[in-house]
Amino acid sequence: MAALERFGGIYPALATPLHEDETIDEVGYRRLLRRVLDAGVHGVVVLGSAGEFTALADDQKQRAIQIVVSEVAGQVPVIAGTGEPGTRRAVAMTRRAAQLGADAAMVVPPFYHMLSNAGVVTHYRALAEAGDLPIVLYNIPGCTKIAIDLEVARALADEPAIIGIKDSGGNFGYFQSLVQQLPAGFTVVTGSDNLLYASLLVGGSGSIGPSANVAPEWFVGLWNAVKEGRTEEAWEIERRIFALTAIYRHGGFHPALKGALSCLGICKPVVAAPQSAVDEAQLQAIGDILEEVGLR
Repeated sequence: MAALERFGGIYPALATPLHEDETIDEVGYRRLLRRVLDAGVHGVVVLGSAGEFTALADDQKQRAIQIVVSEVAGQVPVIAGTGEPGTRRAVAMTRRAAQLGADAAMVVPPFYHMLSNAGVVTHYRALAEAGDLPIVLYNIPGCTKIAIDLEVARALADEPAIIGIKDSGGNFGYFQSLVQQLPAGFTVVTGSDNLLYASLLVGGSGSIGPSANVAPEWFVGLWNAVKEGRTEEAWEIERRIFALTAIYRHGGFHPALKGALSCLGICKPVVAAPQSAVDEAQLQAIGDILEEVGLR
């Protein structure tokens, strides 16, 4: 493990393959990892939102990190989601991720209770001061109820141990403000697959998103095309990504993602309770979309 100072590029927010009893499907997990690594991704994120981290037990989380670190074997950085509703829990989870070989931690604000901006800053500073891993902020107010306001991001960007932010808020004006107002070298990535092209054009550093599980080569191709000035090609890839995201209309976010991976022979469509896997009609619809976009 080598602690990250900066990161950027395409980091799939990995799904967590499961068996029917909700134990980790190690074979499927390693198959998924080989798929994204072979596509040339710049890193991976384990236990992000796409990884169903809120529904997994602590032993499942630890096992997921172990598998990912083992399969990646130093080829690219591994960022572990270590967000928890309490500061002490988040610090403990971050420390455990460090012990298991993660290179950085991605942390949502404490969820469940509403929290002031000062409370959000205090939470993240406690993680930074713990010193176990570099910290990536994760703004996803639709799930946490707490937004990382611009003033909070500016305050935390001065912490040496806080190296970037993932924004899944869907407000592109906010994203642009992050890019423009945070210090040079502070990484700003999008979590919205449909905004990757636009985010790169305004100075974003890449993506941590779910659909890169399904079509990692598209995301890497888009990244490369933008960096090399081939904007028409990049826009065409973004249009294909937009078409792919129609899968999420069938069964919801996690069930649809797992359904797509099942159609591709990566893992089973099993999701953690209380969610339910896609039914046969939904699975067929997802498979049809994959065929329409050329992934099957």
